[in-house]
Amino acid sequence: MLSTGEVIDGIFADAATGDLDRVMSWWAEDGVLEDVTIGQAFTGHVAIREYLDMYFTALPDLRFEPIRLLVSGPTAMVEWSQRTRVVRPFDGVTAAPATEISLHAVDVFHVVDGLVAHEVSWYGDGWLRQRLTGAAGLPDALPVTPPVRPDGRRFA
Repeated sequence: MLSTGEVIDGIFADAATGDLDRVMSWWAEDGVLEDVTIGQAFTGHVAIREYLDMYFTALPDLRFEPIRLLVSGPTAMVEWSQRTRVVRPFDGVTAAPATEISLHAVDVFHVVDGLVAHEVSWYGDGWLRQRLTGAAGLPDALPVTPPVRPDGRRFA
């Protein structure tokens, strides 16, 4: 059976390709994905797949490259940050033309028997819906500090 770290490495590698079938192969049939940013939870393969299809389709440039990974037993915390184009409606919000957003994210996973049983995800900066619509007067996105080094990590 795969370790928690191996499962997280696998799901992030497959998410980077956008291959939804491969991503779903890492999920338990009755898994739960909580998206705190949009205030919704998705239970089971059908609901999680529908959500991830919306996410991957709307934000096709995301490559899900971790910049920090902590693993403790069955639990893993992954931090990632990336800019992306928004090309389709995201959670029912149609983005202004040519919208780019910066997502700084933390995902917390619970792995059981080599599959993701639970994920809680936070991304963006609290202004996601406003940034999607091109609202004026928003603060600049916070930079990742310390900055990501050329090897893709923040800390030694």
